[in-house]
Amino acid sequence: MTNPTTTPGSDTGESLQERAEQTLQAHAARSEHQLHELESDMVGLLGDSGTIQEDRDGSRRLIESVRADLERTRRALARIEAGTFGQCTKCREPIADARLEAIPEADYCTNCA
Repeated sequence: MTNPTTTPGSDTGESLQERAEQTLQAHAARSEHQLHELESDMVGLLGDSGTIQEDRDGSRRLIESVRADLERTRRALARIEAGTFGQCTKCREPIADARLEAIPEADYCTNCA
């Protein structure tokens, strides 16, 4: 598992895990807000008989994408809570700090991705 101590170059003294948690929580809040807005817009599209099917399908795909992204973020936050953040969910080996810095919701190490 990734060492949750302060990573070199951290000016604030926060650990990688703490920074990732803050990033993930902010991302989850933005995604939830976006999802709420998209779902509200979708209700309007469904009620408008002039809306073409292509617009509805595009909106559905966007909603599905935001939901999937939010689910990945929630799983990462759950791993932080469980104490398994930074551990590959497939092989159980540590995920490189650089990968977690770039993709804090990463489920897999680079070998398993």
